Amino acid sequence: MHQIDGGYGGSDIYVVDINADGTLGEPENVGPVINTDQADGFPFINNEGTLFFSSGGHVGLGLLDIFATIKGEDDQADEVVDVINLGVPINSNKDDFSFSMNPNGITGYFASNRVGGRGDDDIYAYHRKPVLHVEGVVSDAINSKPIPNSVIQLINSKGEKVAYMTTDKNGFYQINIDRNQDYKIIASQKKYIDDYRTFTSKHLQTELTSITANLLLNPVPDVIKLAELNTIYFDFNKHNIRPDAALELDKIVDLMLNVYPEMVIRIESHTDSRGLLSYNDKLSIDRANSTYEYLISKGVKPERITEHQGFGERRLTNGCEDGQNCEEKDHQLNRRTQFIVIKME
Repeated sequence: MHQIDGGYGGSDIYVVDINADGTLGEPENVGPVINTDQADGFPFINNEGTLFFSSGGHVGLGLLDIFATIKGEDDQADEVVDVINLGVPINSNKDDFSFSMNPNGITGYFASNRVGGRGDDDIYAYHRKPVLHVEGVVSDAINSKPIPNSVIQLINSKGEKVAYMTTDKNGFYQINIDRNQDYKIIASQKKYIDDYRTFTSKHLQTELTSITANLLLNPVPDVIKLAELNTIYFDFNKHNIRPDAALELDKIVDLMLNVYPEMVIRIESHTDSRGLLSYNDKLSIDRANSTYEYLISKGVKPERITEHQGFGERRLTNGCEDGQNCEEKDHQLNRRTQFIVIKME
C-alpha cells in the first residue's frame, strides 16, 4: 500500500486488470466511496464479489477498522455506492486489518493488535453466523397465481408482532429472523381468507440461511356470486329444465368449474300443493334428478353434489296450502329447486 499520484491521501486501494498472458494493465483508483484521505488498504474480495478492506478514514471504532462495500440496485448493480463497518467483534478500538473469508462464507481470518493478544499484531479466526431469513410466496389456492400486496405479519412465541411487510409483484416476501425462536407467519389480503404457518428456527445448522414458508389464500366466498345460485322453477306438473332454468344452472356450472373448484352443493326440489302428496313427492324427485343430471352433463363431478332430494309439497315458501285460493305466480314460487352450499374450499 502506498500513495500513487492522483490518489485521495494516505494509502489508497487500486484495481488493475490481469491480462491473459499474465501482464498487468494500468492501475485505476477505486474512487472516493472507498478511499479516504487516511490509510485505506488490505483489499479482499469474497466469492460473492463483495470487497472488504481496512480504513482509518471512514467512521469506525478506532484506528484501522474493517469495512465491506455495498453495491447499488438496478442500473447501479455493478457500482459501489456505500461502505459499512463490520462492527464488533471483528473490529475493536485498535488496528483491525487483513480480513479474509473462506469459500464457505462463514469462516475466515483477520489481524489485529487489540488488547488480549500474544504480541503486537495477532491473527484471529472468526466463525460467522449467517443472517437467517424466512421467505416464501403467497399464492391463490384456486389458480396458484401469486398474490401481490399481501400483508405479511411475523409473530413470535410471545404473540408479539415482530415484522410487517407486503409481498412484491410476484407474491414474494423475505424477512430476517433470529435463530432459536418459534414463529407464526400470517398472510392476508382483503379478497382472501387469511392463512398462517408456524415454524421454528431452533436446532438449525449454522450454514442454513433460509427457511421457506409458502402460504395459500382461499378467495373470500363472494356473496354476490353465491347469490347467483338462484332457485330454478318448473312448469306445473313438469320436471323438464326450462330455458330460463338452464341459464341459472349454467351460472352454477361456471361457479363450480371455474371460480370455486372445491365447492360442494346439495340439491333440494319442491312442488306446489296441488295434487296428491305421494304424486308431488315423486314429481319433486324427478325435478331433483333432472337438475342433477343437467349439472353432471356439463362437467360437474358427481361427488361434488352430496344429495339431490325431493320434498314434494312439504316445504312451501308461502301460505299456498291445499284449499287456499292462490294465484299462479304464488304457486310458481313453490315449484322450485334450491342449491345449498355445503363446502366452499
